[in-house]
Amino acid sequence: MKSMLLATLMMLIAISAMAQTTHLKFTQDAEFASLSQTTGPNSSFTLQVSRNAATGSTTSASMNYLEFDFAADFSSFTFVQIVGAIPSSAFTGQTTNTLSLNFDTSQLDPATSVSQSCTFDFTTLIQTCGPAPTGLLSVVWKGNGVISSRVAIIREDTLGAFTTKLHQHSDNSTASAQGSVFGVTVSAAGAEVGTNHSSTMEITHN
Repeated sequence: MKSMLLATLMMLIAISAMAQTTHLKFTQDAEFASLSQTTGPNSSFTLQVSRNAATGSTTSASMNYLEFDFAADFSSFTFVQIVGAIPSSAFTGQTTNTLSLNFDTSQLDPATSVSQSCTFDFTTLIQTCGPAPTGLLSVVWKGNGVISSRVAIIREDTLGAFTTKLHQHSDNSTASAQGSVFGVTVSAAGAEVGTNHSSTMEITHN
């Protein structure tokens, strides 16, 4: 049911959202950490944070947060997207054994980030967009190596007024995770750490 509604939504709307910038591109070539979590019967989020250069020469890092929420009666759908550069000091740890993120999204620079929250009403077919809510991301990942994999992904997604293109080449491993994301306690079910190899994430205003 949710997948059908989501597909219908993406076909029906082309949104004008509040845009901080029109084009961002990050080359990710070192450690990263990610987690995916279901927060309710109709809600979930994913978070990934990556270094943008080899360890020891990092000048920045980047984050990508995406949240989906359906109303309990499926009368509306809301997504939140936050992508942007963050200080290297916000993402610490020398290896994938332990990586830590501590960052308040209110500190994102509008010149190097995209933030949007959009709600689509299936009854009125009206879309309402604005800036994404801000808050604290505080998560510690510890790689456990239970499952490891080598990943090669080419993916393109359009949400609202933005298209995100991901070219990911990485070595991934399962991890445990503790902390909170916008006040939601993190469970470790969908946590990973790894190393990117010249991966890129690009976001463009349509």
